[in-house]
Amino acid sequence: MKQAAAHSTTKSPQTDLTFGVGAIAVAFLDTTWRIAIPVLAMTMLGIFADRKLGTKPWLTLLSVVIGFGLAALLVKRQIAAAQKMEGKK
Repeated sequence: MKQAAAHSTTKSPQTDLTFGVGAIAVAFLDTTWRIAIPVLAMTMLGIFADRKLGTKPWLTLLSVVIGFGLAALLVKRQIAAAQKMEGKK
């Protein structure tokens, strides 16, 4: 009878996960907006500027590159914040 009561007190890998499916989904959506919004906004701004100034396609191309740069900066900050939080645990 003592054997039945003496279960292992170590946690199984499934119960020790710090990331659940919900946390992964939130992180994915958080990263998605950080990439999509700057690229789309800068692309629309470049198209608008090209139409007004007649510089097609140069301002659009420049703004897309700037949008990707901003997206990379936002994702880099997100990764740094996640690493900082992981270091506190």
